[in-house]
Amino acid sequence: MRVKALAAILVVTLLMPTAAAHGANTFSFIMRNQSIQPDTAQVLQNDTLIFVNTANHNRTVLIDIDGDGLDDVDCEAGPSESSSTEDECWVWLDPLIWGAGVYEAKLMENSTLWHTVELTIVLDNHTETLPPDGFVFGPDPSESNEEGALLSTAVLLAGAAVFIWVIRNVKEGDE
Repeated sequence: MRVKALAAILVVTLLMPTAAAHGANTFSFIMRNQSIQPDTAQVLQNDTLIFVNTANHNRTVLIDIDGDGLDDVDCEAGPSESSSTEDECWVWLDPLIWGAGVYEAKLMENSTLWHTVELTIVLDNHTETLPPDGFVFGPDPSESNEEGALLSTAVLLAGAAVFIWVIRNVKEGDE
C-alpha cells in the first residue's frame, strides 16, 4: 500500500506544472518633520505603499497616475498618533491601473509642496517555466519516425516492468 501511494505521489509531482510567483509586499515611507525616508523606491505592481506621518500636522500624498495633470491618488495622513492608523496613508498599486514606469508622489503640507518621492514601478510578471519558442517535444509529427516510436514504447514498457517488479517484491517482503 505504501509503494502504491508513493508511486501515485511521484507521478502527480512529475505531472504538475511549475510557475514562479511571489506574494504582495508593503513598502513603507517615514515622513519625519524635516525629511522623508526613503525618497526613492523601486516596487512591483500589486505592492502596497504606506506613508507614515510622524509630524504633528496633516500631510497629503498626491500622485498623477496617467500623466494628465490631475492627481488620481489623494490620500491624507493625519498627525502622528500611536493609538490609531489615521497617521498613515495606504496606496495599493493595482496592476489594472498602475503600469510600469516612473511616478512622482507629491507630499503636501498645509496645501504647499513639502517633498517628492520618486517611485519606479516594475511589472509583476508571473510566467510559467516553459521551453523556449520553437522547442518541440518528441519527434516532428509530420515526419515518419518508426525508430522514435519504438524507442518510446520500449521505455514505457521498461518503466511498467520495473513498477510491477517493485510492487511484487514489496508485497512478498511484507508477508
